[in-house]
Amino acid sequence: MLDIRLLGKFEVKLDRELVEIPSRPAQSLLAYLILNAPKSYRRENLAGLLWPDSDEPNARNNLRQALWRLRKSVGDEFFLSDKISVGFNAQSDYQFDVDLLQNGVDETAPVEALMRTVAVYEDKLLPGFYDEWVMLEQERLQAIYEDRMQMLLDRLVEEARWRETREWAEQWIARGLIPEPGYRALMMAQAGLGHQASVAAVFQRCVEALNEELGVEPSPETQDLWQRLVSGEMVLRPQKNGDKPAPPVKLPTQPTPFVGREDELSQLTTLLTDPTLRLVTILGSGGMGKTRLAIEAAKAQSKAFTDGVYFVSLASLDDPFRIISPIAEAINFTFHVRDQRESWEADYQVEQLMNHLRQKQMLLVLDNVEHLLTSTLSSPEAWKKGPEELVADIIRDAPKMKILATSRERLSLQGETLFALDGLQFPKQLQPEERPDIETYSAVQLFVKSAGRVRSGFELTSDNLASVIDICRLVDGIPLGIELAAVWVELLSPAEIVTEIQNSLDFLETTLRDIPNRQRSMRLIFESTWKRLTETEREVFQQLSIFRGGFTRQAAQTITATSLPVLMALVNKSLLRPDFQGRYQIHELLRQFGLDRLTKFPPAEAEARDRHCAYFAAFLKRQEADMVGPNQGKALDEIEIEIDNVRAASNWAVAQAKFDEIEQLVESLCEFYRTRGEIDEGGEFFHSIALTLGWPGWPGYYTPKILPDSRQTFDETMHILGSDASSRENNDRTQAILGKVLARFSRFY
Repeated sequence: MLDIRLLGKFEVKLDRELVEIPSRPAQSLLAYLILNAPKSYRRENLAGLLWPDSDEPNARNNLRQALWRLRKSVGDEFFLSDKISVGFNAQSDYQFDVDLLQNGVDETAPVEALMRTVAVYEDKLLPGFYDEWVMLEQERLQAIYEDRMQMLLDRLVEEARWRETREWAEQWIARGLIPEPGYRALMMAQAGLGHQASVAAVFQRCVEALNEELGVEPSPETQDLWQRLVSGEMVLRPQKNGDKPAPPVKLPTQPTPFVGREDELSQLTTLLTDPTLRLVTILGSGGMGKTRLAIEAAKAQSKAFTDGVYFVSLASLDDPFRIISPIAEAINFTFHVRDQRESWEADYQVEQLMNHLRQKQMLLVLDNVEHLLTSTLSSPEAWKKGPEELVADIIRDAPKMKILATSRERLSLQGETLFALDGLQFPKQLQPEERPDIETYSAVQLFVKSAGRVRSGFELTSDNLASVIDICRLVDGIPLGIELAAVWVELLSPAEIVTEIQNSLDFLETTLRDIPNRQRSMRLIFESTWKRLTETEREVFQQLSIFRGGFTRQAAQTITATSLPVLMALVNKSLLRPDFQGRYQIHELLRQFGLDRLTKFPPAEAEARDRHCAYFAAFLKRQEADMVGPNQGKALDEIEIEIDNVRAASNWAVAQAKFDEIEQLVESLCEFYRTRGEIDEGGEFFHSIALTLGWPGWPGYYTPKILPDSRQTFDETMHILGSDASSRENNDRTQAILGKVLARFSRFY
């Protein structure tokens, strides 16, 4: 859908994404065509209207250029053109704010419909455009706006809805139009609310504004109303509590049902209802479902904030100092701005917004903040404020305001409460007794529901259950990863999806048209995060991706030579997750992304893996003394925690023939497998090392009919050990290491 807004600004969005049309002539052409749709105009007439100072050949050439720019920006389907005429296609899929203002409203329309209509008028048409036809349209639409506003205020006064009367009247007056009907409605609202002193103050404002701008006094109607209100002659019906409307809730509707996150919703509710907490940030990596959770949490608070709950999407904003406008738009606040040629100086927009919010009890959801965070808190220009400074001002100066932010990076403000969001729950391993309860896991629920939308009737079966769990595990429960994987059930079985995910991260993408570009693939999600990192942070994260199963701070600093501030920065940007055991974790898809980056630089990858291998070989060597004795349990537990890293380091040592590391790790690893009773894995591991080192093994080894014989293994080992002396003399390190490996291998049988 094409969304065009000309009231108060020139803005074009295509499928909710902002479209840049930098050419002012192209903007004027689009505005003129859509304002006059469905009419088409002869090319020479359009050229003469839009380029009156150019001769006809140049004007027609300018028209061709402007039309080409428009087609390139938004597409051909929105225009009807031939060699003679040009028009806007009124049958296309579009939405236009001017249409919403001027169509379909009369005296019988519901008050809420009038409110929606008036709210569309953010300011005059195309501010900054001074063409004659624009000025005529500005006057026409301003008259329509004032007519609609007076209809709204009349209805609100008639129903004694004084709070809303006051708010809408103030908005009308704030536009600087000196509307006497607005002042009259505001005086009545103040009287209806019992604020008699404010009635006189409003009348005085009206007197001063009319005198300053027009040099006239208030009309007899206005003066008469003021006299009757202050004298008590006119007694208005007070607004009853029951007449108070439900707080406004402006949250985006969602095309799919919300799945899981019951515990998270409960925890967020507790945070949002705590009056001492003013800023709550849902922190998580891309695709984690931060936005969806924030919407559901805000929806649950729809009646808790008297001035409303509002959602502000910042995803398409690329300038941190332009955050004021989307917030104002979301909360239906209009800035009072006058033509720059008038001798009048407006307040800064940020000051106007802060004055509006100062006494509001409101929940503001700021979605996708991370790309707007600035390295410095303040701007030298008073009218410029980035998200951190604006949020800090709101928390300090608007005591009833509460902000719920979603971000991949913390805002780093005093009073910020972090709510770290992880993946959905899934079973780590499929246990037979879990089969009846498997669909209680939220990750599995999401996959089944998502798959059912692309392949009707999809359900869990004994054949696909293990593969569905593997999918959830491979994407680490990340909701977007699950949904992107589920789309493929139309063509692939769950088992085939597992294989594709293991082969490439690029498999997780979608062609659905209503998905924002930034969420069309997991790689795009991670690329956007990658751009926010410093060069040092990128280098460190790439190296950290070689860890498996998490790591300690000491391991990270030893292997990557990083500092604690860099690790903290990666935590704050949702790339690392500290756990309660003092370790750091990386989501598997993020780890795969970092590893893909690292493998593009083979020398850097080899160096990182060498350091990783050396660190964990030394780690196993240190455990060797405790593998027998009172500290055995502690040593076994420490190895168990690092077993994934130990396996990766051991495999690298063997593949790269790193004899020093192999010698360091074999004893502890052998005793770990034996003591833990993991004979098969231990035997297979040492057998594979031996084969890599050149041992021929036994024919048919590890088949059901031929198993290793302890005597045969012992004889083989003694033979190799017997030749160890000559091996050292001949500098044959491989043979010496093989003997030590087989010696440990023999312990398993």
